[in-house]
Amino acid sequence: MSITSMINRYADGMLIYVGAYTSTGGGIRCYEQDPSTGALTEAHPPATAIDPSFLAWDAVKANLYAVSESTGGVEAFARSDHGLLTSLGQQWTGGADPCHLVVDPTGKFLVTANYAGGSVSVHPINEDGSLGGRRDLLEHGGSGPDPERQEGPHAHMIAYRPSGTSFYVTDLGTDQIHEYALSPDGAILPVREIPADAGSGPRHIAFHPTSGTVYVSAELDSSVLVYQPQGDGLVQVGKVAATVEPPAERNYPSHIECSADGRFVYVANRGTDCVTVFAVTPDGLTPVTDVPTGGRWPRHFAIIGDLLYIANQDSGTITVAPIDQATGVPATPVAVAEVAGAACVLAG
Repeated sequence: MSITSMINRYADGMLIYVGAYTSTGGGIRCYEQDPSTGALTEAHPPATAIDPSFLAWDAVKANLYAVSESTGGVEAFARSDHGLLTSLGQQWTGGADPCHLVVDPTGKFLVTANYAGGSVSVHPINEDGSLGGRRDLLEHGGSGPDPERQEGPHAHMIAYRPSGTSFYVTDLGTDQIHEYALSPDGAILPVREIPADAGSGPRHIAFHPTSGTVYVSAELDSSVLVYQPQGDGLVQVGKVAATVEPPAERNYPSHIECSADGRFVYVANRGTDCVTVFAVTPDGLTPVTDVPTGGRWPRHFAIIGDLLYIANQDSGTITVAPIDQATGVPATPVAVAEVAGAACVLAG
């Protein structure tokens, strides 16, 4: 099928983008969602990119940004009215293995977490959506008790607070959550450090939509940490196991997300290969159930409407599971898309 015919065929539906590890797959994939079943059909040829393991939108300009994990870069893409991506060029982060990125609420800067070496970098976003040269680089220090995974800092996620005035950076290697702000010209301004349990390995953050509660997936001790606002900072008020059933082997939680109505929290678990559902209660998180993902090594997922799209990295699949809106529990996956090295799912 030609590019023109693909564009005409998929002009009216929702598009879903998938970042993948290109050593086993093909760049950034673009799919059309079937609104009745959630099934995915390829809408455009893949956009060429090297290991785009995480993707982020600029909500103002509708441009797409991707890490290039193995090269140490970040890349900008323009998106056409039909969803086709065109590269606007790449910049180097100054750190190794960039694994997460986000556009700041003003749309002026791209902020990136570099896993290896544990650093945060900032790039200005030009008027056309392309990236300028790196504006700032801040390197973390320290280590943790796990000699294999915490020999040094490992920044893992950038998460802007709902207020948009500052952002958190989880550091898996030092068991800390750093809070930073940006100056008007993009310099990184340290605000405070928030401790996580020793050896927990904080990875991803989710915000409750109304209460201010912050949930953190802890990769190394297979848990979810619960924080509440206190003054301008956060204080840990709870901790639960990341799975309902004790794992038979070591389990590594990855992505965490809160439902839009704030009733449920979802955690992807690599090892047990499930998504665990928690009910949000006045006392914290109540485990509900573990739901198999239908694939191996769920690195990321996205809740899109009443469907859960799960990127199973090792099986090279995106599985699609309808969510029961009363119980919050995903059903057995009803559709599968083959995406080698699947790493990130983003609605477009």
